[in-house]
Amino acid sequence: MVKYSKIYYVGIAAMISSVVSFPSFAGATLSGVDPAMISSQMTVPGQGNAETTEDAVETQMTKNDSTFSSVGISGEPLGTDKKEVSTSFSDPGEAIQDSTTVQEEKRVIDVNNLNAEDISALADYFKDSVIIGDSIAENFQRYNLSIGAGDVVSDNFTSLAVAGYSISKALLPNNGSNIHPMLQGKRYRLPEAVSIIGAKHVYSFFGYKDLADVYAADKYELLLKEIQTTNPETDITVISTTYMTEGNQDAEYNNSKVRTLNENMRLKCEANGWSFIDVQDIMSDGRGNLPDEWSIDKKIHYNYPYYIYWVNEMKRFALEKLNV
Repeated sequence: MVKYSKIYYVGIAAMISSVVSFPSFAGATLSGVDPAMISSQMTVPGQGNAETTEDAVETQMTKNDSTFSSVGISGEPLGTDKKEVSTSFSDPGEAIQDSTTVQEEKRVIDVNNLNAEDISALADYFKDSVIIGDSIAENFQRYNLSIGAGDVVSDNFTSLAVAGYSISKALLPNNGSNIHPMLQGKRYRLPEAVSIIGAKHVYSFFGYKDLADVYAADKYELLLKEIQTTNPETDITVISTTYMTEGNQDAEYNNSKVRTLNENMRLKCEANGWSFIDVQDIMSDGRGNLPDEWSIDKKIHYNYPYYIYWVNEMKRFALEKLNV
């Protein structure tokens, strides 16, 4: 059985780079990834951390034993070799907790101390999971292929995320010019793409590019309903939109609108039988902003180690849902 802890640390990083060396995972060789499948070279911004390009990125898929498998992103894998990555980032949470922290009194599952039964249950639960969304979601798959490699969550994900994607763009027709995920050189709208790869669990992260749209939540609901209609057996989970840094806000794009969108989507998930995983306040400086130190661009994109918060919340949610 899982263990419990009375204290849940919500990390507010002072400077994680003082504890770990980010360039140490620039250019990693990932086990099981065929370089021939990678269609283009990825440029890593900043200190070799999260990708911030707004260019559309093709998701490559190959047929293998009558099932589709995916490297999840286009571009060269990040990091040094897998062994060095696991050494440098054996527990990103330790580096985060060593910095300034805010303690939240909350009974939560301690996902750092799972037994074989728990891990087996999670492996089965996350099998055939896919992440959809924008560049934040796309970088989650880069985390999965580098720092996260070997984790029961990361190893079960493929990606249909596209840099520059938005809820509004995902609703557009597939006319050859609109941005949509690519599978084996052909673009597909999300409902069809999810069906093609046979995903059992869809995890969705959108929001930033739609904050100025007062109908963003309604359009988000429409998109997910389309996916559900085409894939009635697929489980859908919305990951809350995370904050932007304090200095990146303006009248149309700000953290107040992030909170509003998340609350609206929480209600829509309840109404439609979808799941909602809230990482909004976990990835906060305690004042409702993404900490500057966490962000590669001092805007919305965060450094790879902080995706551990996504993974941990996914595990907690799954174990609670499974009643393990």
